[in-house]
Amino acid sequence: MSMKEKYGAIWIEVEVDGSSQIVFEQHLPSAQKLHVIYKQSSDNFLPCSFVPKKDPQWRLPLWSQENEKAMMPTVESANLQICKRVFKSLCFVNT
Repeated sequence: MSMKEKYGAIWIEVEVDGSSQIVFEQHLPSAQKLHVIYKQSSDNFLPCSFVPKKDPQWRLPLWSQENEKAMMPTVESANLQICKRVFKSLCFVNT
């Protein structure tokens, strides 16, 4: 497990065994979200949405996953899931 600062919050990398890798990353500062797509060793894709959560133990917030896990067969279908979340996030912020 490794930790680093990413977009003003602490990112904890738990996949140190190489079983998955990040193939897409998008930070939305106005919505305070980080969207990531992981490619798993099984060639499935896992779209994830993270939000910063305050933790009294740390000076910076921690990126915390906000969505249920959903496995997608292609990076395009995973990107579609991310696009839906981005659109939803932007609509929420702009209303």
